[in-house]
Amino acid sequence: MNFTIENLINSLAGILTARYDYPVYVSPNQQGTDFPCFFIFLMPSTVAQQVNNRYYRDLGVDIVFVQQRNIVNGYAEIQAIQDYLDTTLETFGFTDGLNTVQIHTYDREASVEDEELHYKFHIRQRASLPTTPNPMEEMEANNVSVN
Repeated sequence: MNFTIENLINSLAGILTARYDYPVYVSPNQQGTDFPCFFIFLMPSTVAQQVNNRYYRDLGVDIVFVQQRNIVNGYAEIQAIQDYLDTTLETFGFTDGLNTVQIHTYDREASVEDEELHYKFHIRQRASLPTTPNPMEEMEANNVSVN
C-alpha cells in the first residue's frame, strides 16, 4: 500500500464526486472556479519517527464546500453536505490505485464560516519507507568483521 498525500486527496475527491457533481480543487483558484465546489486543504500535520524505518503521520484535512452567496436554500445544502460527510467519513476507502483499505478519521468537526462549510478531521497512520538491505552496514553495527 502506497500511502501518499496525492493518493489521500484522490481518495477523498472520489468520495465527494461519487455523491455530488461538483468540481473538487486542491488549491485556491484565482479565476475559473465553478460554483458550487469543494476544496481539499491540508492543515498542520506532524510526522514522528518510529522503529525500523517506520513513522507516524498525523495529517489534518479541511474539506471546504463553497457555493454562491445568498442563494435560496443555501444553508440547507450546507447541512445536507455536512450530514453526508458525517456518515461517510468516519471510515473511508483509501486507494493507491491497486489496493483499497478502510481508514479511520479522528477529531471530526464542522463549522460554517462566511457561508462556507469547513469539515475538518485528522488521519493518523503508521507508514514505513522501503529499504534496501545492506549486510555490510549490519555487520559493522554488530562489530562483526570478515577475516
